[in-house]
Amino acid sequence: MKTDVAILGAGAAGMFVALAAQARGLSVVLIDPSAHTPNNLAISGGLFPAAGSALQRSSGTQDSPEAWLDDLRQFAPGMVNENIASSVAHALPLATAFLVNDCAAPVQFLPDVVAPGHRQLRFHCVAPASGAALHTWFRQACMQQPRIRFVTDRAHVTRGAQDFQLTTAQDTYHACQIVLAGGGFGANPEMVARFIPGMAGALHNGSSTQDGSTMALGMAWGAQLWGMDGYQGQGHTHPGGATRLGMSIPPLGGILVNRQGLRFVAEDIGPSALAPQVLAQDNGLALEVFDAAIEAQLGNHGAYQQAVQAGRVMTADSVASLAEEAGVDPAALTRTLTQVSALAQGQANDPLGRRSFARVLRPPFKASWVTGALSHTQGGLLTQADGAVLDPQGNTIPGVFAAGGCAAGLSGRGADGYLPGNGLAQAFGLGWRVAQALG
Repeated sequence: MKTDVAILGAGAAGMFVALAAQARGLSVVLIDPSAHTPNNLAISGGLFPAAGSALQRSSGTQDSPEAWLDDLRQFAPGMVNENIASSVAHALPLATAFLVNDCAAPVQFLPDVVAPGHRQLRFHCVAPASGAALHTWFRQACMQQPRIRFVTDRAHVTRGAQDFQLTTAQDTYHACQIVLAGGGFGANPEMVARFIPGMAGALHNGSSTQDGSTMALGMAWGAQLWGMDGYQGQGHTHPGGATRLGMSIPPLGGILVNRQGLRFVAEDIGPSALAPQVLAQDNGLALEVFDAAIEAQLGNHGAYQQAVQAGRVMTADSVASLAEEAGVDPAALTRTLTQVSALAQGQANDPLGRRSFARVLRPPFKASWVTGALSHTQGGLLTQADGAVLDPQGNTIPGVFAAGGCAAGLSGRGADGYLPGNGLAQAFGLGWRVAQALG
């Protein structure tokens, strides 16, 4: 059976490319043998930046792709994948318009989602924010398109002189172009130990489908790799990995303390860079402390609401009762909150280097024990601006494109280079470029 394009992986990038390619009149076979296992989109917060989108502009927010790029480069100096950064930045408003106008996706601009490293409000998702809900919409949209054939059988892929042959238990497909859109390698302990040794053995709260297999296929075809030590850490994850608090509590004024009741980090460094800092504390745990006024601003944050429903958030009317419930030293916690109050009122500079405390924390207090985790890897197959995969000499590998977890992300080098939202920004932005480049 002939098809215009074959896509391996039905995550955010794969499904987006499928929708955008079929909108151009191309026939698509979308293959994912793990389609019934929740992927990274389904378990994520579902948030993506689209600086300069029509939705953002209609809210009165002034922003641009250049402003987002400036934030990215300042957040991750010397670590940005310049092969794709500008292309992705300028594609994101187009990709968002396509989803809303052409596909009737229930995507909205979310004016209440603040994030470290972003000087502007620019996140989009369904409301309330939910990766699971966004994933459900994408899956249904793909299933409804007659030019998209969704295959859940495992495929044996061979690359011939003229096309790619994909053989499943039911059919054989021939495509002139293939899009590698599988996940990263966060669930592959051997690859993690090889490329990110500092996170070897750490909790992986990403999807079990992130086994690196699609990336390995590109490597076998001679693809160049980039940023293999880059990853998204998650410093607000609950032990066990089933729930997390989300990234917005520190920008709203929350703090983190260790078991001794002491702050140990400038909490505004971002959720990814925070992960190894939390893991370095006793038993790899930290207590995230905030208050009811901050909680009131988290109604649109799906991750936080799930944490509350799971009973992960404690409430206390005083510092002493909070210390007792959490099992931390009450005198130390009292001193810490007194110091934070002074910092929030501009009476001193933070010795840990935090730049801003949004508010003085007041009772009733809220708190939750969190740990550090590896959410997903950022390194992968290096591409040019339109997603065409490059070999070590910088030449494109004919007919091979990549986007999503198996493709090199927007920035690398450990956890520090991950600006919140980079994952879906690359999936949708680079996915848009790939879909326009397919012939």
